[in-house]
Amino acid sequence: MAFIQYYSGILTDRIGRRAILVYSQIPAVVFYLMIFYSIAEPHYLSLLLLSWYGTIVINSIQYPAVQAAVADVTSVSDRLSGYTIMRVMANLGIAIGPLMGAYLAYHGLQYIFAVSAAVTVIEIVMLYSLFSETYVPSEHLVLKRGDLGRAYRNDRFFLYFIIVGIALGIFMRQRGSTFTVYTIVVEHLPYLYLGIVWALNGALVVGLQFPFLRIMTKAGNPMMWRGIGTVFYAISFLILTSSPAFVILVAFMTVATVGEDMLSPTTQSIITTLAPENMRGSYIGVYNLYTSFGGFAGAIIGLYLLFVLQKVPSTYWLYIALGTTVVAISYVLLGRMFTRRISMVATTPVTSAK
Repeated sequence: MAFIQYYSGILTDRIGRRAILVYSQIPAVVFYLMIFYSIAEPHYLSLLLLSWYGTIVINSIQYPAVQAAVADVTSVSDRLSGYTIMRVMANLGIAIGPLMGAYLAYHGLQYIFAVSAAVTVIEIVMLYSLFSETYVPSEHLVLKRGDLGRAYRNDRFFLYFIIVGIALGIFMRQRGSTFTVYTIVVEHLPYLYLGIVWALNGALVVGLQFPFLRIMTKAGNPMMWRGIGTVFYAISFLILTSSPAFVILVAFMTVATVGEDMLSPTTQSIITTLAPENMRGSYIGVYNLYTSFGGFAGAIIGLYLLFVLQKVPSTYWLYIALGTTVVAISYVLLGRMFTRRISMVATTPVTSAK
């Protein structure tokens, strides 16, 4: 994911957004059907691995184009709102997806991927029919070899933002793969519990994101809110030090979603605001390249640490909470540098192709 997003970010600045968004998803349909077959016929482990990593590559190709397209059609002052709206729409699907997945899993895990293939076909048709190009490369400065490296290496704030983002990735990864293993393998809780709490996440994002947007746009700056949001993540991990009852899982996801509502929309808003207009996708790719290593390391470190502490998982979650608190403090300390850096960015109208 790290390297694919880096190069796809550069590619979307060179050829535009629409071609990547529409045509990259066609192989995903094939990969989902291959996963369906390899789970239904479990002797084909190599096919399962190939198709699974194929879906990761495809999704990585699409991500920078999605984020850059939002920046193309929003002004600096409206960008946070633009990413918030996109995130709310995505979480409508996230609220449905886990419940559907949990239901299908009881009938057979392979059916999850048959449905995924069908939904992806619908996505391709909608993108082809409804999405107009938002960025025409010929209307902007051509991105030459070496321009990207010089631009981001000379931006001190962006480099510090990446470093803290790597640390954030390590701890946020525990909310994904490690939390799943903790609930299903360590605590032997039902699939349905996991489906419900992730559906709750999607529903809470839809319900709370706009109220938090109003709060964040009235006071403070994005770095301050990133720090506060990360504190809520730390509190959510601390909640998991209690007994693994269903109500504890609900409390964990509720508090974590509050943190997510403060943290997530600011990421792309900060990056695309700092980036030169002809490097928006590339900057997203650079950030994702480096921070993906945090997620990669977090999966390995987290699962290994959970394995070592599986008899006392509360100790594991305490360590994760403490580490997340350190990341929160780092974001707050970066606030002053962000204020100076953002003052250099002029608020100008967006010029995008129709």
